[in-house]
Amino acid sequence: MTDDVNGAEAWPRRRARASATRAKILAAANELFLRDGYVSTTMPTIADVAGVSRATVFNSVGGKADVLRACYDIAIVGDDTPLPIYARQEMQAMFAEPDPRVTIARYAAVITAIGARVSPIYEVFRAAAGADPQVRVMWAQIQDERHFGATRFAEMLTAKSPRPDGVSINEAADIIWVLIDNSLYHRLVIDRSWSPDRFQRWFATTLSAHLLDHQSP
Repeated sequence: MTDDVNGAEAWPRRRARASATRAKILAAANELFLRDGYVSTTMPTIADVAGVSRATVFNSVGGKADVLRACYDIAIVGDDTPLPIYARQEMQAMFAEPDPRVTIARYAAVITAIGARVSPIYEVFRAAAGADPQVRVMWAQIQDERHFGATRFAEMLTAKSPRPDGVSINEAADIIWVLIDNSLYHRLVIDRSWSPDRFQRWFATTLSAHLLDHQSP
């Protein structure tokens, strides 16, 4: 019985240590990817900067492509908790909002916050897709995931407000998919020095112009 109790008490500590190690590895990898790029960053360098063995990197996260994908996933939601973006509180509040214009405004806030976190590693991912076949597959998966999310938002918005004449649900999803590409945030905020607030207002205005039927009350 004592051994069982001790084992039960030790398990949360081991899990906490494993999570801390994983976080340290991904923080080191993210810094290296942003500074040196994907191709120039090696697994031994990630291990050295994180202060762990190369085997620990593999056991904790996986190969280099897996590490890059984990860095991206963390940037999307802001942490390493296995809770998808649409299950997060801010997204649930957006879904519950009955006013379509307020819904778009909340969506713009979420997309702007994601863009600020993701756009640097997104650009690394884009470049790496041209050099690593495994990353290329992951990049295609990310685009599909974005389109799935865009379609889900389009369907949700349509339930709150009719679309303009001639705009199908597929076209609405495509418009959203283009606008939520994190490279757009990077180009306007990072390259062209827009403020995040300006980007957020522009995003909401643009989305409203294309997806809301302004003839409706």
